Amino acid sequence: MMADVVRIDGPRSEGFCGDDRRTLSPVTVLRVAMAQLNPTVGALDSNLERLIDAYDEAEAAGCDIVAFPELSLIGYPPEDLVLKPGFIDDNLEALTRFAAHTRRCAAVVGFVDEDRDLYNAAAVCVGGEVVGKYHKRLLPNTSVFDEQRYFTAGHDSDPLELYVIGGVKVGISICEDIWSPTGPVAEQAAAGAELNININGSPYAVGKDELRERMLATRAADSHCAIVYVNQVGGQDELVFDGGSLAFDHEGELLARSPQFVEALTIVDVPIPPVYRKRLLDPRGRATQAMLPVVPVTESAADHGSQQADPAERPIAEPLDADRELYDALVLGTGDYCRKNGFTDVVIGLSGGIDS
Repeated sequence: MMADVVRIDGPRSEGFCGDDRRTLSPVTVLRVAMAQLNPTVGALDSNLERLIDAYDEAEAAGCDIVAFPELSLIGYPPEDLVLKPGFIDDNLEALTRFAAHTRRCAAVVGFVDEDRDLYNAAAVCVGGEVVGKYHKRLLPNTSVFDEQRYFTAGHDSDPLELYVIGGVKVGISICEDIWSPTGPVAEQAAAGAELNININGSPYAVGKDELRERMLATRAADSHCAIVYVNQVGGQDELVFDGGSLAFDHEGELLARSPQFVEALTIVDVPIPPVYRKRLLDPRGRATQAMLPVVPVTESAADHGSQQADPAERPIAEPLDADRELYDALVLGTGDYCRKNGFTDVVIGLSGGIDS
């Protein structure tokens, strides 16, 4: 499958592998902000304000990309709200307002797209406009997920679209897309992606953070593609989202981990060395037609220029122990349930029995 490449800017900054700059390959460094936010379902104005505040902070820090969680404009999961045409229109208008605010830093933001049907989508915004969209391809429909009721999956026949940001080819994916070893992330890497931005609304479960980390490290190493995984945080009805956003380099080495159960803007410098030779020599890629040719680059008016920034240390938050993790999940879920439903008082019944 061919991949469309949308060029957004020129290179941001370059370093080198090792000390001999005459013989070794250059390494591009991309500064990425993981905007781990706590949106409220249906609260478009307040969610938009959260996104804009985080965007401004990322822009001020010299980031090339800021990524927000899945459906961050409207909150996740929106459920039957998406069946109201007026709400979909308002969500698209909010996306336009957000895009108009963007400047040099590119932003990946989740929203609901409409094109003869509804799609769980991500928009790439930069320079005051939406320059591209991605439709989630793998829709979970088990356990707490009911996405096939509301959305149509992106089509395998759709062209893969890569974005040149800071000199790096970037692919976009959404949540479930990254759990498949042969899914969209592998396809984008085979088509030339050097970084994949994966936006999520992944609910908390005991031990799930360790499972995610192992899966993402494996996915990055198998595809020889750096991965930035941005997750939602907060409580929504019966669900709790733990955040814990993650970044890995192309070998599966952990670069950043955001804290759990709190909003955070985590800034990480992602090194992007040339990996085409690794992909060429990896026999696992033969079945997926590795190294497919890329179509000619489409130029964009937006230009990042050559702004330099001081290197950021690896921001790796310590994981919580099992007791603290469960306690923080209960506190956040209960607090957000009260706040987001507008409760002013809470009655606690203590009978002395096991239910107390």
